[in-house]
Amino acid sequence: MKAKVLFILSLFLLLSQTLVAQEQDTVQRKKTRIHIEHYDKAVYSKSMGDVQRLIGHVKMRHDSAYFFCDSAYFYQKTNSFNAYQNVHIIVNDSVEIFSDLLDYDGNTRFAEFFDHVKLIDDSTTLYTEYLTYDRNLHLASYPDSATTVRGDKTLKSHYGYYRDRLKEFSFFENVEVYSPKYQMYTDTLYYNTGIEKMWFQGPTTIINKENVLEGTRGYYLVNEDHVHLYRRPYMHNETQQMWSDSIFYDRTRGLAQAYDQVEMIDTSYKVVMRGDYVEMWENKGFSYATDSAYAVSYDGGDSLYIHGDTLFMYFDKKQEEAKKLIARRHVRFFKSDLQGKCDTLTYLKADSTIQMRVAPILWAEDSQLSGTDIDIKLKDHNVDWVLQKGNAFIISQDSIEGFNQIKGQDIISRFKNGDIHRVNVDGDKAETIYWIRDDDGGTIGIDVSNSETMVIEMENQNVSIIKSFKEINETMYPEEDLSESSRYLPGFKWHDEARPKDKDDIFRRVEAEMPKAEVAPEKPSEEPAEAVQEEQPKKHRPRKENNN
Repeated sequence: MKAKVLFILSLFLLLSQTLVAQEQDTVQRKKTRIHIEHYDKAVYSKSMGDVQRLIGHVKMRHDSAYFFCDSAYFYQKTNSFNAYQNVHIIVNDSVEIFSDLLDYDGNTRFAEFFDHVKLIDDSTTLYTEYLTYDRNLHLASYPDSATTVRGDKTLKSHYGYYRDRLKEFSFFENVEVYSPKYQMYTDTLYYNTGIEKMWFQGPTTIINKENVLEGTRGYYLVNEDHVHLYRRPYMHNETQQMWSDSIFYDRTRGLAQAYDQVEMIDTSYKVVMRGDYVEMWENKGFSYATDSAYAVSYDGGDSLYIHGDTLFMYFDKKQEEAKKLIARRHVRFFKSDLQGKCDTLTYLKADSTIQMRVAPILWAEDSQLSGTDIDIKLKDHNVDWVLQKGNAFIISQDSIEGFNQIKGQDIISRFKNGDIHRVNVDGDKAETIYWIRDDDGGTIGIDVSNSETMVIEMENQNVSIIKSFKEINETMYPEEDLSESSRYLPGFKWHDEARPKDKDDIFRRVEAEMPKAEVAPEKPSEEPAEAVQEEQPKKHRPRKENNN
């Protein structure tokens, strides 16, 4: 009953709209008579009333339409007839209708078809059990289930209409579309076969071999195999999910483009990618996001937030897993125990390695690490080691004043529980400056040393052992004997202002290099007294191991 009411209401609206557009044509149309053109046998009886029974190869014509059947009852006064068995009507050059029974009114030009009804228009065929056709409006309608076949597509719905002049179908309620390429399920679908375009409204699901698309409004270009979805659509496959305000999907090219408030999740990579524009290339195996783009790595415990002008994610389509994530231009990232900035960042999933390139800076707890390049190795979602290659520098702010510093051509730092616990300094020259303090935090002196290479052991973020190798030169100065400029190694730069403070701060734009604070150390005029070194508690002094 509910479906019938909906059908009547929608039919009324459709007829009203169509009637307004064709009102002048309908008013001017004159009533014409139905002509009998052939039959094998005619039966007429007064007892039958004003009716003539036609039997065998019946053919009738009304204006430009031709009617065929095995038998018919023709009512001359009312200009109508009933046709039985093998009913066939040729509406125009392209439209034909077949059924078992037909009631036709020549005055209203309205036909009702019953049982095994088939409407054909060019290469499209509609099958149902009951169909009406209004010749004035060129409108066919069915109130209870039909199947439409066009090429390799099959369309089903509970009720619908077909306007042959427009070559347009209207399908309503439980609409299903099947083809070798995809399946579609929706509440409302309009299909114009002339331009091969489908419009859908209401909850819609499109399933193909590669993925599933869900939305509430959009259209599908059949020949191009393009889908446009609006109103917060959703696209997903076994490893990736994507939401946005709108999605364009080109199945042939394997390209999905998402616009405005885009969120993409890769469950194999355990990364969420967000931006106002995202492209996903299935065939090429990569996605990228731009315009306020950032990614969140949620693989265990503390999440890592990464921002860049453009983010790329590469994945192996066959194995359905991600391979690497690349962030480019103005890259900044935040994790509660690790922050950084650079121009290009690459995360390789296979060996859990992060590569930072072009003016990279890394902050870990109280330490700042910089170099020409920085590589980070993760293990169990925590930092295992950091390799600084070229102009390597480690700086940590002293608890009271000054900066502890390590410098070398290359530095590899090994981590334990989020803190640096061992540092290897390699290259032609390894240099350090450290503030040495007693139990109460008082300054013992400032240790300045250099050698060809060094190994530094750390404990509770303090230097515990320094091992120097070859060409060793070391001096500990009383604080008052070391000038301000001599307390910094050449190339010293403290970038605290550039450090991301939280996950929202990654969007703050900072220059590639902060204002220079570079100073060159000056050699003091006096050497410190040996007694100064001997009197200090060894517990808080780094133990020296010279290996010449």
